Parts: sequence; structure tokens; C-alpha cells
Amino acid sequence: MMKRILGLGLFLSAFAFAEDISATTSNGSVVILHDNGRWEYYNNNSKVRDIRESAIPKDMQTTVSIEYESPEKLRKDMRMRMDADFATEEEIKDSLRTLPAGGIVHFAVPESQVHRGNPRTFTYTVWVGKKQVYKAPVSESQAVPSETAGVTYLLSVPLHSKVKGKSIKARVEDAYSSIDFDVR
Repeated sequence: MMKRILGLGLFLSAFAFAEDISATTSNGSVVILHDNGRWEYYNNNSKVRDIRESAIPKDMQTTVSIEYESPEKLRKDMRMRMDADFATEEEIKDSLRTLPAGGIVHFAVPESQVHRGNPRTFTYTVWVGKKQVYKAPVSESQAVPSETAGVTYLLSVPLHSKVKGKSIKARVEDAYSSIDFDVR
């Protein structure tokens, strides 16, 4: 009888060791330790986000692009508009002085991806060289149509200092992710 109880105890303990064990790592993530030595993150852990493209609903995906208008292009466009309005040379020169010396960085998205009814807020950052020149959270509700059909500017950042020879970098971020751009 004692051998049967001991045998039954060993049999049950073998099943106990065959079960998966959940554990918490030093950074707070919950993992499942399998009896074969394999491990994986616990899927229902709120600290683990699934960032695969398939995990993000299509209506929440946003394709952001950067458009840069150089100071030269801005001056040329302003002069053409002023000439078309038959402005005097003095009026043209006064208008050209108001243009940003470093150009304008536009954060653009397809119009179909702007959520007008339930706007999201993104944080935009721009660096000229190593100096951060702009950082602010801006709502999609402030987006404006661009001159290109189907494209909307979420934000346009004028660069007031000259950028000649310096790199321009930009970042767009939300609560879940960020993306960096080399503008120029």
C-alpha cells in the first residue's frame, strides 16, 4: 500500500513539473517558463505591447511624411505671387523680409488619415544641427489642407534661423511610438 501511495505521489509530482510556470522578470514583464526550457512573454501582460503592423487597427495607422520648403523656394514663390498682384518692388522687398530665414518644415499626411471627429495629439520636434528649435504637442484638429490634392499639413514649422550647411531632423511621436526623419 505504501509503495502505491509513493508511486502515485511521484506520478502526480511529474505532472506538476510538466506544467508551465509564470514568472516576473526584473523589469516587471511577466513570462511563461515552459518545461522544455522555452519561454515567452505572457500575452495578456499590459506592459507588453504588440507593435506588429497587423496589431494596429487600420483606422489608427498614420503615414506621416516631411516636406521641406527652402528659403530660396519661399522667396521665389513670394516674388511670383507679388508680381502677379502688380506689387511695387518696395512691397515685394518688405514681404520677402517676413519669410523665415531657414525655410519651413511641413508634417504631412494623406487627408483620409486625419481624424476630424476624434482628433489625436502628436508631439512634434525639430532640430537644426544639434539644437532643438521646436517641440510641442499639436492636435489633428489644427491640420490644414496643403496645395497638393489629398494631402494635409498636420503642422508647419517655420525655421527662423539660417540653416546653411546644417542638418535638419524631425520627430513625430504619440503615446505608443515615434518616428525620426532626416529632413535635409
